[in-house]
Amino acid sequence: MDTASIGRSDFTISREVNGETLVLDSRAELIHQLNPTATFILQQAQNGNKAGEIAAALAEQYEVDLETAHRDVAATLARLKELDLITSR
Repeated sequence: MDTASIGRSDFTISREVNGETLVLDSRAELIHQLNPTATFILQQAQNGNKAGEIAAALAEQYEVDLETAHRDVAATLARLKELDLITSR
């Protein structure tokens, strides 16, 4: 997924609480709780960073190898997109 054009879905509201993000999906009437890692990835993507940049930052922030970071970023972005919490613009 090209994260340079990722935005928050129009029907979501999010708040950060103690390093985690709560996302209210008003359309599905669900609340999603993102752990600190998913919160980090979401924030990086919404700031316009590409997947490779996010993975590098994640590897540094959480002291994981770059291959693992790439895999986690791709999986997290795909899941957020699947849940319609992010959208390509």
